[in-house]
Amino acid sequence: MKHRWTAALLALALVLALPFSAAAETFSTEDFTMEIPEGTYVFTPTTSTEDPNWAMAGVANPDNELSTLAEMNGVAELVTEDGETTILVQQQESDQTQAYFNLRYLTEEQQADFLDAIMQSQTDEITVDKYYLDVDGQPFYRIRIDGTYQETGYHELIYGTIVNGFTLAFNIYGGEESVTQEQEDLLLGIVESVQFSEILPKPETTVDTSDIVTTISLLVLLVLVILIPAVYFPIKSKRDKKLKARLADQLTAYHKEHGDNETILGDMLFANSTDCTKEAIHTFALYQSYIKNMGSLVIGAFLCLATLICSFALDADWWIKLLAVGIVVYYGYKIFNMPHTLEKVQRKVFDRGVSSTAHYAFYDEAFRVSGVQSASMFPYFQITDVRRHSHYLYLYYGPDNAYLVDQFGFSVGEWEDFVKFISQKTGKKL
Repeated sequence: MKHRWTAALLALALVLALPFSAAAETFSTEDFTMEIPEGTYVFTPTTSTEDPNWAMAGVANPDNELSTLAEMNGVAELVTEDGETTILVQQQESDQTQAYFNLRYLTEEQQADFLDAIMQSQTDEITVDKYYLDVDGQPFYRIRIDGTYQETGYHELIYGTIVNGFTLAFNIYGGEESVTQEQEDLLLGIVESVQFSEILPKPETTVDTSDIVTTISLLVLLVLVILIPAVYFPIKSKRDKKLKARLADQLTAYHKEHGDNETILGDMLFANSTDCTKEAIHTFALYQSYIKNMGSLVIGAFLCLATLICSFALDADWWIKLLAVGIVVYYGYKIFNMPHTLEKVQRKVFDRGVSSTAHYAFYDEAFRVSGVQSASMFPYFQITDVRRHSHYLYLYYGPDNAYLVDQFGFSVGEWEDFVKFISQKTGKKL
């Protein structure tokens, strides 16, 4: 008899315990509440890994689940008693959600644009079904995704909204299995039970001091990127014109003293013949574009990239981002195209004569050039710069024009002696 009473009391205890473990309950945060269906386990970021409900829900590694909750901005994970359905509840705030603040404050057109912009399918193998659901005056978007991704089934159901500047979303990820109608009804019931603690009015748009500083800083960078070339090239052009005028005056005085270009002064010290082939001109164009002007290229590239990176990193206005991208693309095109443009000009310069081979004769006070042009005598002061690259010496007679002297083209004199000679005569250090 005693054993029968013990068994009866134990059975009664079990019966009384069932409603408490399976009954519906309310899940609350400071922002919202929702009803949790019967037979559902609730896990939050603060749930202990030692909680026995993890095992009851079939979760073998609670640490992984808690890590996923943190990564996905999850406030709760709901798992049905049979372990077949997992619902992730996410809450997240961002600059974008702050900008929208509340979907109910958007016009119908704005709501339609918002819905159209989110979760767009990029392939015919994925279908996305989207519409709005009204929950006590608060619009929730409903998105169902079904299809195949990388030959694997992909199915997902999402309900979400933006309210008080944050996103609240409910997600069932079905994986390769389609989300069933029973699962959708379960999720819909939870969503329709959501009650927000309060609905805040959208704050008036104010301009933050940091935003002003960011915008001004980016504008300064943009102005520098635009103005530096706009100021530099006219100054450079003016300087080149002054140099050209000064050289013209020097040349006039030289001819008055020494006569015309046919006058040869003293013995020939060096003689050289250089084939101005396409390859030689191409090499010069690359050198002139990327090596001789390395400083200005680095500064320009730095300003462009700094503007582009800052405009996106600091989340500037769209028009600043667009302007930054446009400037970078423009300068990128100009830099990429520089050698080609210069090469075309140089070919025209070297194609004016009767030959593609430049014949040089160097004397003590001047040098003669023939072949690629009519034979002319030039005093050494006309050489504005001397550069050595590969097996060539470039004798510049203008900002972008130079005579090419091949190291292996000497018939009179030696290369190293010529390098010292031309450096001494022009006063230019190599």
